[in-house]
Amino acid sequence: MKIVLMFVVVSLVIIGCQKKKLEETSIRTASMVCGMCSKAIEKAVYSVEGVKEVNVDSEAKMVQIKFVSEQTNVQTLERAITDIGYDANDRKRDETAYNDLDACCKTDL
Repeated sequence: MKIVLMFVVVSLVIIGCQKKKLEETSIRTASMVCGMCSKAIEKAVYSVEGVKEVNVDSEAKMVQIKFVSEQTNVQTLERAITDIGYDANDRKRDETAYNDLDACCKTDL
């Protein structure tokens, strides 16, 4: 009985320690205009469970993200960006959040 229990515990540890598969995606953020935008987007994306790495390029208006596919997906990552007032790929920003952004972060001035 002890041997079976030990085998089950060791198997669970091995399965739990296997490296989860990371996916990588790029999200176009056309409405990002400054460093404050970059920091806000980076913070919002890192708040999504499963995100492991975020690189924001404000000049190229792109966000590179590495994430665990079992924990999140591209749509959730896009929504994290749109929820704070920025466009993400073809998804439009949340207008209420956009209206709350600092003036330097608004593209419609």
